[in-house]
Amino acid sequence: MKKAGFNEEWLYQTGIGTALEKTIRGETAAEKVTLPHDAMIHQKRDEHAPAGNASGYYSYSSACYTKTFTVDDVSETLYLEFEGIYKNASVYLNGTLITQHANGYTPLLTDISQYVRQGSNSLKVLVRNSVPSSRWYPGTGIYRDVWLYRGKDIYIVPHGVKVTVLHADKESAELNISTEIVNRQRSRLTVQLVHRIAQEEIKVPVTMNPSETKTVTLRFHVKNPQLWNPESPHLYECHTELCGYDSETVRFGIRTLSLDPFRGLRISGEEIKLRGGCVHQDHGIIGGIEHEAMTRRRIRKLKEAGYNAIRCAHFPTSRTVLEACDELGMLVMLELCDAWTVPKVEGDYSCEFRNDWKQDTEDMVKLAYNHPSVIIYSIGNEILEVSDPHEVQYGRKICDLIRSLDRTRYTVNSINMILAMMNRIPELAAKKGVDINSILNGNMEELSKVLVSKEMGEPLEEAFSQTDIAGYNYAEFRYETDLENYPQRIILGTECYPASLYENWQLCLKYPQIIGDFGWTAWDYLGEAGVGQLRYGEGDNNDLYGKYPWRSAGCGDFDLIGNRRPVSYWREIVWGLRKEPYIAVQDPAHYGEKQAPTKWGWSDAERRWNYRGQEGNPVTIEVYSDADEVELYINERLIGKEKPVRNKVFFTAVFEPGTIKAVNFRNGHAAETDELVSASYDVHMEQTETGEGIIEFTVVDNSGILNPDVTVKVTVSKENNPELLGLGSADPESDEDYFGRTIKTWQGRAVAVIRGTGELNIGVTYETAEHD
Repeated sequence: MKKAGFNEEWLYQTGIGTALEKTIRGETAAEKVTLPHDAMIHQKRDEHAPAGNASGYYSYSSACYTKTFTVDDVSETLYLEFEGIYKNASVYLNGTLITQHANGYTPLLTDISQYVRQGSNSLKVLVRNSVPSSRWYPGTGIYRDVWLYRGKDIYIVPHGVKVTVLHADKESAELNISTEIVNRQRSRLTVQLVHRIAQEEIKVPVTMNPSETKTVTLRFHVKNPQLWNPESPHLYECHTELCGYDSETVRFGIRTLSLDPFRGLRISGEEIKLRGGCVHQDHGIIGGIEHEAMTRRRIRKLKEAGYNAIRCAHFPTSRTVLEACDELGMLVMLELCDAWTVPKVEGDYSCEFRNDWKQDTEDMVKLAYNHPSVIIYSIGNEILEVSDPHEVQYGRKICDLIRSLDRTRYTVNSINMILAMMNRIPELAAKKGVDINSILNGNMEELSKVLVSKEMGEPLEEAFSQTDIAGYNYAEFRYETDLENYPQRIILGTECYPASLYENWQLCLKYPQIIGDFGWTAWDYLGEAGVGQLRYGEGDNNDLYGKYPWRSAGCGDFDLIGNRRPVSYWREIVWGLRKEPYIAVQDPAHYGEKQAPTKWGWSDAERRWNYRGQEGNPVTIEVYSDADEVELYINERLIGKEKPVRNKVFFTAVFEPGTIKAVNFRNGHAAETDELVSASYDVHMEQTETGEGIIEFTVVDNSGILNPDVTVKVTVSKENNPELLGLGSADPESDEDYFGRTIKTWQGRAVAVIRGTGELNIGVTYETAEHD
């Protein structure tokens, strides 16, 4: 079918236009928008927002989208596809409700042929998202692409071609190609079906009865295939044609997966450990809007930092993400949901789980099918009821359905044992002779006796047995115990604290049954505000989240606008991918104060040697290294020589602008080095276009060295510009609007994202700096 973008010329209004809304607020003016569109990011944040820190203090609301379009030939077959609407969407065409879709993440494909009229047609989409429905920032509205498909009365259903790799090695690959075909004619006919891959072709006749839908499966062989893997992500195209009627082209990769407790996870016979990171869907300053260039930029940066896998937490991601992962060689764990029957938030997925889990699971599998990057389906995240013998049966049902649809990938349930067993901990403590009051008072030694006990694991045996892989969220303390008790179990750290990676990775390398580790998180995100924050001193740190104006989680290897943070370089060294040391410097203004990051946070160390006003004051310098010893120099003066512990060394020095240098020593000889130079305060704003619609602003001196001490106000003119989707910094506590026209740099950086053609007219105002 002919596929055309359907993103232009939409009208948007807040609310769904009920009589009560009009009575209370009056008529609201419609705003012309181009999709994808996120209504939530344009809301004014409010410290009293019902979802509070979970949404980053953004408020939930409903929305109405309308569009008028023309149909010249009503005999055509027409499909409409929404790649993502958050959430509870109702679609009306010419006043008739044609479909509803509760899930905010899976695509909605609907046949509109019987509802269209000759000439002008009116389309309306109502989005009901007025009740908090997520533990993080979800956005609101039609936030992914929309497509219109046009075809004849004999056609291939959109996304109806599926390629299955049955066998593959360097000599040959055996494929199954299935094609879903529809005949809407009232007569029987025979059509020619053709598949072409590389230089090979197969052509067969297919007889279709009147008003018949048929799936045709053919065997196809490829000689000397180029196998897809993360280091060489080669993609093929399968060109499928119904001669004289329709055609479709799909991309796919040729690779096989295998999994066992003796050799672990293998891709096309090569063992691999998953160097994973969890990723939410939002793009920070543009909210939930799916943006191809921002997506590719994210996956590319993660790959360059050493990641080979992402976990889409906690939802089926977009085709745009999967296509980028296919092309760049990033493995994917696709996740179904964050709740089953027990709610975590008032309006979350538990509201529709019982009615919709089958369809949503089918949609997730269909989304993933031709993408070689997807290797694991997660059937849920931290499902609270997995220790209940009745509710856990949903796990088996979901896995059975997935296996009936796709036998080429593996399943996992990302289980948080502590949360799943929370109600039983007092009972287990009593059985182990542990004083529950001691645990409540923070006695971790007593708690650990319960957590590693056999009694803690037994109620979860059924849940773990349902999936191919046992997913452990924050439960590395059980790895070795459970491998001893369950030698056939394959373990994956589906969610782990960043600081735990050192010990976790040693276990991954030691045991083939432990196939990888997914850190929380790879990239900062909106919502769960302040979960990665750092506090100083001995005060009360029991409040996990940040108070307003906190907006983002404040954690991650990359900040909200894609700048790589020190923890990422430490992670790269732990993975064995970096030999050079890495220097990061703690803020001398807080020297001597206790640093208390959350479990998801890090120290306040940054990649900088500029601290105006701190000259002559003591400072702590962190050096990450896997060497035997590390020497540190400031302005060519030796500060000290230390042995790394857990790939870290800490030096105390006096801050003195100039050059700081770390030298690795291996077997007694100087080896790799890292150097950090103070920037001049004679600075200017550097503007770099890094992809379609992405502009990075960096405050640098005349040598191109970043100066994070200097703050610059960036202003974008309102006239003669492309559409500004977002303008902002990575500051997790900023109260600036991303949709405004002015922003201040933070740590020397900011980003603008645009849509459409033209150039931004940028104005800058420097603060506390000498500048060009």
